[in-house]
Amino acid sequence: MSLGLRRFAATTAGALAVALTLGSATPALAQTASIDPSTLGLEDLEAIMEAAGSVPLGSATGLIGSVGSADFPLDGEGSYNPLPKKPRPVQENITESEFLKVERTSGEYEYWLVTSAAMKREVILEVVPSRVTDDGPAPVLYMLDGVDAPEYNSGWNHQAKIHDRVRGDNVHVVMPTGAYASYYADWNENDSATGYNRWETFLTQELPGIVEQGLAAKDLETNGKAAIGGISMGGQAAMHLAATYPEIYQGVMSFSGYYSTMDQLGYQTIRGTIETRGGDVGNLWGPHGSADWKRHDTVSHAEDLKDTAVYFSAGNNLAGEADYANYMKNGQLDFMSMILGQLLEIGVLEGSKDFEKALDRAGVEHRVDYAETGFHNWPNFLKNFGAGWDYIKPALYGGVVERGTGNPGTSGSTGSAGSSGSSGSTGS
Repeated sequence: MSLGLRRFAATTAGALAVALTLGSATPALAQTASIDPSTLGLEDLEAIMEAAGSVPLGSATGLIGSVGSADFPLDGEGSYNPLPKKPRPVQENITESEFLKVERTSGEYEYWLVTSAAMKREVILEVVPSRVTDDGPAPVLYMLDGVDAPEYNSGWNHQAKIHDRVRGDNVHVVMPTGAYASYYADWNENDSATGYNRWETFLTQELPGIVEQGLAAKDLETNGKAAIGGISMGGQAAMHLAATYPEIYQGVMSFSGYYSTMDQLGYQTIRGTIETRGGDVGNLWGPHGSADWKRHDTVSHAEDLKDTAVYFSAGNNLAGEADYANYMKNGQLDFMSMILGQLLEIGVLEGSKDFEKALDRAGVEHRVDYAETGFHNWPNFLKNFGAGWDYIKPALYGGVVERGTGNPGTSGSTGSAGSSGSSGSTGS
């Protein structure tokens, strides 16, 4: 690779590292986007990704904090990525949390129209009831989507095809939708972009009863046990909810989540996610460092997972075949999205290692798989779904999680000693 291209690689890596910490496409990043990736050979692309992969993210976030303010203006080209749809409006006449009807079906997916008294609005649930009819009541598996959380076509449907992944298992799968850039949290204030959010209250206090109502209408029952999981934003929320409500969730699995809200990378990722979609992060939990921000920092509360079956996974900074295929658009490699996916997953990897250490210190049994390749995208999220599901399943059927369960792929380990793990559209 030429000296000029090597300099470009270093500049691109640096700009993208800042873009990651700010959660947006900064002006420097916009300038690097002017290069035509079709003019680069595979060796050139790999060299640029190698440079990006060597960026010390901790140093970058530390530098941001050291200048005196963690908040930078998100006004670069491409820094605004509006939500795909406006949140459902508040309806003051909604005072009950209840199942209303199955609005429609699509294949094996049912779309339930329900109401939330906490949010005073309607919510669409994407549901796959258990298809096992001769094995008694089933547990409930709640799965949370990434940042855009679309209604009627969640990532767990069109990307994961979760109905096939749990086929043959006696489990009801429930996917809340429409939680746009909300982190599935109770917000302190109403937000003009993301709406009136009381998702934590809805998920933990209202949804279990609603699911019981909806299943009863179909002559189905639950066995009283549940687990929660998610990818990216949804994975972060799932881990927090499992730690905070162990009486509700016996198991949790998170794919490429980030579990600290208090370190600079965690804060900037949340801030960037919300503000690049038009929201105000101050409406979430108030000023960074408040009691609510601390409450959502699962790394600081790892001991609260001691009675829960805990699984999580992360990718790496090396591209696999699935990554190249994922970022091909109309026969062309979407180079900038690929590098952003790489850097996002580098942050996830470092955060997952920190979380693993916290679990070890707290003596919490868990399983973590680190992939040999894989960026922040659905192919990477899903490569360890089977391992995660197999690991938490015993906790949902009256048993205990046993070491060595699941299918980690090329390598892996279980428990507080940690791991190195298996290999597998950018999601967040």
